[in-house]
Amino acid sequence: MAKKRVQGEQQEIDVSRIKKPNHEEEEMFAIVDMKVGGPHLKVICEDGKERLARIPGRFRRRMWIRVGDVVIVKLWQYEKDKCDVIYKYSPVEVEKLREKGYLKALEPYLGMVF
Repeated sequence: MAKKRVQGEQQEIDVSRIKKPNHEEEEMFAIVDMKVGGPHLKVICEDGKERLARIPGRFRRRMWIRVGDVVIVKLWQYEKDKCDVIYKYSPVEVEKLREKGYLKALEPYLGMVF
C-alpha cells in the first residue's frame, strides 16, 4: 500500500538524480522570459542570449510552463537563435540546483517577475 504524504511536506531530492543539460548535445539551462503565443516562448539562456523557444508537440499538454520557470533547452542545429524546451524543473529541483551552484549564470534572473 502506498504511503500518504502530509500536505506541505517537502520531499528530499538527491542532486545527482536531477536531470542536467548535456552541453555536448547543445543543451543548456534557460529561464522563461515571456510567452509569445501558442507553443512559443522567449527564454534567456545561460550564455546570456535571448532565444525563441518552442514546446514540442509531445510535451504540449503534459508540460505547463509559466514565466519564470527554469527549463532545459536544446538549440536547433541550423538556427542557433531558436531552441526546443526538453525539460521543466520543479521548484524543489531549482532550489537544489541553486544550492549546488549549477544556476550561477541565471542567478540575476531567478525570482524576477517579468
